[in-house]
Formats: sequence, structure tokens, C-alpha cells
Amino acid sequence: MHLIMEEDEARSLLAVITSYVLDNSGVSQDAKARVRQWRTDHTEGTVKMAALTDGMNDAVGAYIDARTDRQVRARGRYGRVRSQK
Repeated sequence: MHLIMEEDEARSLLAVITSYVLDNSGVSQDAKARVRQWRTDHTEGTVKMAALTDGMNDAVGAYIDARTDRQVRARGRYGRVRSQK
């Protein structure tokens, strides 16, 4: 299974996560300001957002690969094997 997020989808996910962190964490006002600035730096169409989208796709892909069942041939027959990552 392949899951590839577009930049606008990754930006939406970023907005949801940072909003949740800002609303529900007990961090200081300075830390909240830094999170807001980081979110602003990653607006759609920027190089930083493109890099973040690529990183998110790589991380999700690696997680899916680690959790995917695979068929492996052993001793003339096939069996299901789950990765142990």
C-alpha cells in the first residue's frame, strides 16, 4: 500500500496538529509563539513545506512498510511474515 500526501494535505495535517498542541499543552507563551512562528515558516509553496512533506511521506511509508505482512517462500512453500521493526 502506498500513501503519498500532497503538500496541501500535509499542510492541513500540520495545522491540525499544531493547533491541538497550542490549545491542549501546558507550554509557556514563548513556546507557543515559537510553534506559531514555525507553522508560519511552513506555509504552502515554501521550500521548508516541500521538505517537510517529503519527510512526512518518507516516515509514513517507512511505518507502513514495517507493519505490512509479506509473503516469504521458505522450504518450497509460502508463508506470511510480519516485519519486526
